[in-house]
Amino acid sequence: MQPDYGYFEETKLEKTYDVRLLRRLHPFIRPYRVLLAASIGLVLLITLLELALPYVTKIAIDRYIVPRTAASADSIKSGPNAADKAIRVDLAAPQQQALVSKYPALFKIEGRTATIKYGALAQMAKSDRAVLRRHDLSGLAVLATVFLALVIFNFLLSFAQRMIMEYTGHMIMHDLRMRLYTHMQDLAIAFFTRNPVGRLVTRVTNDVQNMHELFTSVISMIFKDFFLLCGIAVVMMVLNWKLALVSFAVLPLVVYAALNFSKRARSIFRELRIQVAEINTRFAETIGGIRVIQLFLQEINNYRKLATLNHANYLTGMRQIHVLAVFMPLIEVLGVVAVALVIFYGGGRVISGALTLGALVAIISYIKMFFRPIRDMA
Repeated sequence: MQPDYGYFEETKLEKTYDVRLLRRLHPFIRPYRVLLAASIGLVLLITLLELALPYVTKIAIDRYIVPRTAASADSIKSGPNAADKAIRVDLAAPQQQALVSKYPALFKIEGRTATIKYGALAQMAKSDRAVLRRHDLSGLAVLATVFLALVIFNFLLSFAQRMIMEYTGHMIMHDLRMRLYTHMQDLAIAFFTRNPVGRLVTRVTNDVQNMHELFTSVISMIFKDFFLLCGIAVVMMVLNWKLALVSFAVLPLVVYAALNFSKRARSIFRELRIQVAEINTRFAETIGGIRVIQLFLQEINNYRKLATLNHANYLTGMRQIHVLAVFMPLIEVLGVVAVALVIFYGGGRVISGALTLGALVAIISYIKMFFRPIRDMA
């Protein structure tokens, strides 16, 4: 019994994923599994570096910019604000002792140390404030250097990971194209009789190029987004679990929008792929049979058929744009809503002294990072 060479998988679009098709790619991936493992390892390191950047900002704010030292227990009970917080001064240091002697009314001496409230710093000269907080300035310089080093290291690792994935993807696609080319030369003549050349060229070129994107971008992106989501959730729960739960309040809407978008976009992308194949087929048949078309005066009919295919492709492309135009701004809006909830709830806790300003800033940064992986994975 002869096989049905006219069968193409686009006739069955209801199936979302086919694991068996992914298994058939395994022989092409196996020779490069070490490179893929190295790329995934680099992705993990890159994710850790991205998670560390907002936390460095938190340390800079809480330890050096606005150190959390309350002036008294009464101020803590009543809710310390910026004016109630104080800087501790070591009287053993000659310069700081000179400042205490210069501004005795601003300092409260407690044994070998003295404290000054932030609200009183405005009464000191600018040069004296710089002397008083020189340790904070040096600490900020160290953290700024660490932050810059993390950014540079992140760039180097991202560059290396990208180069590895591009090389691996090109090698896999090279092997796949050679296998397809060899396979097509061994097919029966009946196969080429039933299947247009334009469709076959589309499969070997456009579809293989899409596979290249799968290996160079999608695989690493999935691992990075998964690690990033888990890391952000863990860090936010450690910083302040109540504020984390508040920020996660919009997650059900985000997940619903992502699932709905992925379902609609998948069907549209498949339709676009089929229509591009049909357009290429029409072009190939027209060029190859131009003598027959002109001999029977079918130029107008052939033009109308191509115009119909092209218009259908245009309408499908517009549907794709509409879906993207709704989903992308919707995710951005939900992200802004989450940030607003964090600012409202977290700001009140900062005012009451239950949360540091640095932790609030870090959580806002993590929230902005949290919605990007969800959008990419959709």
